[in-house]
Amino acid sequence: MDENVNFQEKAASAIPHFSINYRFNVNLIPTSWSNCLFDLSVSICFQVFGDQKFDVGCFHDLNMILVFIVMPGNSFEMSYKIAQIRLVSSHPEVYEPCDDSFALVDALLSDRNNLLELKPMLCMEVGCGSGYVITSLMLMLGEEANGAQFIATDINHHAIRVTQETMEAHGVYAELINTDVASGLENRLAGSVDLLVVNPPYVPTPEDEVGREGIASAWAGGENGRSVIDKILPVAEKLLSKRGWLYMVTLTANNPSQICRQMMKKGYASKIVVQRSTVEESLHIIKFWKDNDIEADTNDAITNSKAVPLGIVDSVRSQIQRLSFWGSSDINTTTN
Repeated sequence: MDENVNFQEKAASAIPHFSINYRFNVNLIPTSWSNCLFDLSVSICFQVFGDQKFDVGCFHDLNMILVFIVMPGNSFEMSYKIAQIRLVSSHPEVYEPCDDSFALVDALLSDRNNLLELKPMLCMEVGCGSGYVITSLMLMLGEEANGAQFIATDINHHAIRVTQETMEAHGVYAELINTDVASGLENRLAGSVDLLVVNPPYVPTPEDEVGREGIASAWAGGENGRSVIDKILPVAEKLLSKRGWLYMVTLTANNPSQICRQMMKKGYASKIVVQRSTVEESLHIIKFWKDNDIEADTNDAITNSKAVPLGIVDSVRSQIQRLSFWGSSDINTTTN
């Protein structure tokens, strides 16, 4: 029996109303509750599996279901459908959904209402991998994004096939292109992408590992994990429309504060939408958008609003340190 299905059957007997079909918005979870629920999820998984390895995607869903059970009512609303882990295709040379994928999807979910108000006509993912993120995006926007077009790229040709299979399993469609970042598309798509989603190779590695064929291309980020990120940012600037939004996954080692300052010089405001820490890494999902009120010579702040107090970088850093494993940043709840 498939391990994911087996997990669902076992978890269903332990947790009422268990379903892998939905996620829950956890933006308002207090830190203390978040830590307790995470510990409870771990405990249940070990009770179910013992010493056996369990699927991290199913574990994440279980954690979200516990949030709904323990803290029901108006504080939490069941979110919209996203990609089901058991329907996500796989290949030995394709990066599978993991913590960074889940964090990125949760960031998009937390901003769903704003995305619908944006009414994006062209949505694009660079580095689609298994197709989990682009499929989740199409599902969460649903019929309310009627008329929107979706494009996904990946340098790994296996990833293109796997993404196609994942989308077919969920009944959605996007144009898939086997290319490096957006090579060959920059002129065609210049200034027209309203929503750009990127989970780049961000792991610090030797430079000679960057751009290798196969699964290594999904994580090898070169010095400080910035080689591919620094390659993507100017492309993103060219692709984004005047009202376009960019969501990007970064690691602490990538110096996200410096990335935000770099984008600020180009006229982009930014905010951390989600931050998650594991034993091995601390992830940040950063949202960027064009803000004409930003002065190009501002070098000292990460902006998440049109009024930028000096020293906000230190403030953001202090908040990052206080966030829990599954916590979502509430540094700023406003968007443009």
